[in-house]
Amino acid sequence: MKNRIYSSVIFLTLLFILVSALSFAQDRPTRYEEQHNSEYLKKNLKTIEKMLIKHLQNDSTNSKLSAVQTLRQLEQIFPTYSFKSFIEPLNNIVKNEELETQLRITAAITLDELHSDIGDKTIFEVSKNSTNESVRNICTAISFDMHGTIEKGIVETK
Repeated sequence: MKNRIYSSVIFLTLLFILVSALSFAQDRPTRYEEQHNSEYLKKNLKTIEKMLIKHLQNDSTNSKLSAVQTLRQLEQIFPTYSFKSFIEPLNNIVKNEELETQLRITAAITLDELHSDIGDKTIFEVSKNSTNESVRNICTAISFDMHGTIEKGIVETK
C-alpha cells in the first residue's frame, strides 16, 4: 500500500512538472520571434518598403541586390503582406539584359515568390527570350514550377 501511495505521489509530481513546462513553453515567444524583431518590422513595413524601392532604383548593383534579398526575407516573414509595389521594379530588373546575372536571377526568384500574374508572364517571356543562358535557364525552371501559368504564358505570347 505504501508503495502504491508513493508511486502515485511521484506520478502526480511528474505530471504537474510536465504540465507546468508545457504551459510555460506556450507563453514564450517562438525562437523565430526571439531572433527577429518582427513587431518592429511590422510597424515600420511601409517605411522599409519605400527605402527598398529607392535602393532598387539605385545605379549600384550591390544596392539593388541587397534590396532584392531583403525583400525576399520580408516576404518570408510576412507572407500575407502585399508587396505588389515591387512587381514593376523587379520586372524591370529581370528583363534588363545589361544587368548582372546574379541580380537578375535573384530578382526572378523574388518575383516568382510574390505570386503575381504580371511577374509570372515576365518570367515566362524571359525564359524564352533572354540572351543570358543562366537567367534563361532559371526562368525556365521557375516557369515549369508555375504549373498552370505556363499555358497562360504560351497563349499570351502567341
